[in-house]
Amino acid sequence: MRRSLRLRLAITCALVALLAIVIVAVIVNAMGGRRFDSYLQQVQARRDAAIVATLQGTYKAPDGWDASAVYAISRVAMLSNVDVAVYSPEGQLIFTATGLNGSQGMMNGTGMIGGGSGVSPSPSAPAFKASDLQVRTYPLTVGGKEVAAVEVYAPRHDTSSAVTAYQSALTRDLIVAAVIAAVLASLVSLLASRRITAPLEELADAAEDVVAGNLDVRVAPRADDEVGALATAFNFMADLLARDEQWRRDMTADLSHELRTPLTTIQSRVQALEGGTLPPTPEDLRVIGAEAQRLGRLLGALHSLNELESEDVAVELAPLDLADIGRDAAQSVAAACAAKRIALATDLASAGVKGDRDRLLQVAENLLDNAVKFTPEDGRVVLAVSAAGLGEAAPGPADAAAGRGPWVALSVADRGPGIEPIDLPFVFDRFYRGQSARGTQGVGLGLAIVRGLVEAQGGVVEAAAGPDGGARFTVYLPRAH
Repeated sequence: MRRSLRLRLAITCALVALLAIVIVAVIVNAMGGRRFDSYLQQVQARRDAAIVATLQGTYKAPDGWDASAVYAISRVAMLSNVDVAVYSPEGQLIFTATGLNGSQGMMNGTGMIGGGSGVSPSPSAPAFKASDLQVRTYPLTVGGKEVAAVEVYAPRHDTSSAVTAYQSALTRDLIVAAVIAAVLASLVSLLASRRITAPLEELADAAEDVVAGNLDVRVAPRADDEVGALATAFNFMADLLARDEQWRRDMTADLSHELRTPLTTIQSRVQALEGGTLPPTPEDLRVIGAEAQRLGRLLGALHSLNELESEDVAVELAPLDLADIGRDAAQSVAAACAAKRIALATDLASAGVKGDRDRLLQVAENLLDNAVKFTPEDGRVVLAVSAAGLGEAAPGPADAAAGRGPWVALSVADRGPGIEPIDLPFVFDRFYRGQSARGTQGVGLGLAIVRGLVEAQGGVVEAAAGPDGGARFTVYLPRAH
């Protein structure tokens, strides 16, 4: 198939070049023929003028032309390859001078006009039909008086050896040029088609490697053109596939770990209780219940993510104060902050929004849980609610074009390890875990759920490096009027 593409490109280029050659040859031949005919007409006009001038110069009043004058005019006619007929003002033929291809006769409407010089026509001289000749008539004036009328008979198509040689040479040169141009066009088309198809063949081979499971293959863009852009897009696609494959493996490992740990704990406790190894105490039941809740939270997160991706999430919008959401979320993580001796600071300004209270509370709690999880002991977490634009970066033009805004913001900043710049574009993708998240609990669903819930209520969420280190997550919601 790839060779077929190369062959088709080569044939197409060659045909285009051959078509151009044929068009140029036709135009050159036609224009050259017209220009040559025009040149011949100009030459003939000058010859006719010379004949008329000779007749005027040899005219002797009152008898006209003597034998020597007629002979001189015959020589001029022969050199000019024309026949000349001189008529009196009354229309009587005075004499003729013949010179068409050396013949000694001249055609009139019915046949050959007898040679006025008295010389017999040559047996080998070609006979011209009247339709093959063109006649030019000139008045002959001497001393301001018209003494005769001159008719000059010339062939419509010059068949002299010089003209024939010129036309043959022109045709031969055009054929040689066309052959040379065709060979060069074929070679150039082969080289051009190879240059075009070579990177495409490399891309096809790389695509086959990707299909076979080799996600490390890449191609080098050879030029800054469409094929180079295709190579860049292929490399980007391969990067995404490799990243998704790594995410899949990490997600499978993390998910199996998150499921195996509570199940193992529950199973071991139940087996110990059944075997009588451990007495049934409230502490054992509490541990089993805590692990069951952990499983329930994981399944709930998966269910929430499925709802968000299938756009089946139910959102009930109502006027509320985002500061109240912040206070309730802060209370929900107060115990976890106290356990790690984390200082939770709040800066909650009243900000009216129209949203779903339970969903927004889930958003704030997820962000705070994420901050508490990555903040070391004796660290600090800041929860703030404010109007966007007062120290906050407003969302982009696309959000304004969508009619969302003006804005209020809810932000959570921590002093944890932060987010690597390479991870920032992907922190809200499902099952994504950056380098700083390795070794911690979770499977990378919390931030994906946050983005889905915020966007379901017409908002925008952003991630950035914190002002004092760590990470900062900001939720923008349309302000309620």
